[in-house]
Amino acid sequence: MKQNAFRFFNLKPLHLLALALLALPCSGPAKAQEQGGTGCQASYHTLKKARIHYEKALSAFENGLTNQAWKSIRIAESIEPCFAELHMLKAAVYEDGKEIDSAIASYLRAFRIDPDVFPNGYFFLALLEKSTGKYREADAHFAKFLSYPQTSPKLQERAKMEQMRNQETLKLVRETVPFSPKNLGPKVNSPFDEYLPLVTVDDSMLVFTRRYQKDEPAPHLEEDFFFSLRDSTGNWTPATLLPGPVNSPENEGAQFISPDGRYLFFAGCNRPDGFGSCDIYVSRRTEDGWGKPFNIGPPVNTHHWESQPCMSSDGKTLYFTSNRPGGFGKSDIWKAELSPEGIWREPVNLGPSINTAGDENSPFLHPDGKTLYFSSNGHGGMGGLDLFVSRMDEKGDWSAPRNLGYPINTYADEATLSVNAKGDTAYFSSDHLQGYGKKDLYSFALYEQVRPAPVSFMKGTVLDIDTGKPLPAKFELISLETGLVRIQSQAGRSDGQFLICLPCDEEFALNVSFPGYLFYSEHIALDARHMETPMRKTIRLEPIRKGASIVLKNIFYPTGAYSLEETSLSELERVFRFLMQNPEVRIEIGGHTDNVGSEAFNKGLSLKRAQAVAGYLIGRGIPPGRVQAAGYGFDQPAASNQTEEGRALNRRTEMKIL
Repeated sequence: MKQNAFRFFNLKPLHLLALALLALPCSGPAKAQEQGGTGCQASYHTLKKARIHYEKALSAFENGLTNQAWKSIRIAESIEPCFAELHMLKAAVYEDGKEIDSAIASYLRAFRIDPDVFPNGYFFLALLEKSTGKYREADAHFAKFLSYPQTSPKLQERAKMEQMRNQETLKLVRETVPFSPKNLGPKVNSPFDEYLPLVTVDDSMLVFTRRYQKDEPAPHLEEDFFFSLRDSTGNWTPATLLPGPVNSPENEGAQFISPDGRYLFFAGCNRPDGFGSCDIYVSRRTEDGWGKPFNIGPPVNTHHWESQPCMSSDGKTLYFTSNRPGGFGKSDIWKAELSPEGIWREPVNLGPSINTAGDENSPFLHPDGKTLYFSSNGHGGMGGLDLFVSRMDEKGDWSAPRNLGYPINTYADEATLSVNAKGDTAYFSSDHLQGYGKKDLYSFALYEQVRPAPVSFMKGTVLDIDTGKPLPAKFELISLETGLVRIQSQAGRSDGQFLICLPCDEEFALNVSFPGYLFYSEHIALDARHMETPMRKTIRLEPIRKGASIVLKNIFYPTGAYSLEETSLSELERVFRFLMQNPEVRIEIGGHTDNVGSEAFNKGLSLKRAQAVAGYLIGRGIPPGRVQAAGYGFDQPAASNQTEEGRALNRRTEMKIL
């Protein structure tokens, strides 16, 4: 039997009451049953006749003979409709068949006939009411059950816990959050199931899973990946199969495209190269679509269930769901880090702040790197799986999850959520909003309190400055405050195209490099403008040759001084690595200023600044003969000194190949 790649452990209450009903007073003399004001009254003789068929129905139900049980139930009810125990049994059979509304009606019918017929029934009724969104009715029936002190102490404790959770749910209902879902339309949605929507960082492509009917080689349902592009009007184009061999005759699901758009992670189940029921696979984007996927192997994949992968924007950490041993519940969220050598380290559980004794699923780490959305039935909420958000602090610890609230969450399962890079729009799937088919894809504006930090992006191409040939250059986005590499990526092998996330909460050094070429340096400090107009850039790398030069845009000095500021260290380290990788190269560090102040002062200042950089490199072990310093003052302006913007461009440090 095939296993769905997107598996959930649904804990919605479905209680078999047959054994409990054996404790009902069935063996003594039948008694007349009556509820004042209902007009329902049974006689001793009809109850006695009906009980014979009731016991046959109970025995059949216990033995799994549901159809036979219903035959006896109908006979018993035709003899005596005012038979409380019979309606209790009907509730159990309806519940076993997942006909929840009918089960609730039968419970209520039984209690109208005899309020004390089976006190435990109030607890089971309350669970069913909670599971269908009847929270106020459930609260009343939890309280009614707890008013019977002779019931099981264990059941009493559970009822107190469930009542407390239900009251928390009622609070969520009273404190509604903004929610206006919008169907993504018939070009995306179909009569089949669409789920797991994900929008790329540049907001240009929607990728999702569709479970649809295929007729060959025999009629069957299959899970495949589809995509839709956003056109110039902002609408989605007709969805088509994702190109390349990533789709197969097997089931694929739970897909995630890395923020740089280069890798597709997904779950594949019951495959010849699998380690367990479902494993995590990865495919690399090529000029012809997506390449042949491969199993990422141990230690991420085991003989247990691994699914629902999500890659961090820095390309270093994979989040996923697994039911492997060592967790806190049935399915937990784990993470595995990628070593500099490209090897997955042993996965680590996210811990008790996120994981519970229940089920945690569908991790989605926003490109901001610190806001995690996931589903859970263990943190309490509306019932079933609810959507939550948690934020990582500076120490790497996760905050207590926050329920996204009602009506985003309902009594039904809310299983997955993804959020765009700007953080203002969420995408999800639902089968209870009257869409075009079964499960449809929707979007909605995410309210402020649960939004992530906004993330912009830089998109463009890396080319050889002479030939225009695309270069698969390496990108590093380095925090100037910490010196840590926040994001690593690579331009496309065939087209030189790149897409990198740009966080908006700090300043960065961007370095672009490729063997045999002078690296490219950029200083990035984003503001609100970049949220509306992301950066698009063509980067032209110059081969290493005499006279080639670049501006080191992340070398900083105090105003009017020449000591290097600490935020310069990442750029200085990049120059040092360049010289180590190219031992035949000699360079000049040239200092330049604006025209504020005298010529002599600026010449001296620019020379001392260049000497500070050269001194750092020599101090790191670069031979003095490979580095020389020059001060040009304001003799070689890069822009007009008539504006502040121009003067800022003129205050620069250049590196030139000698």
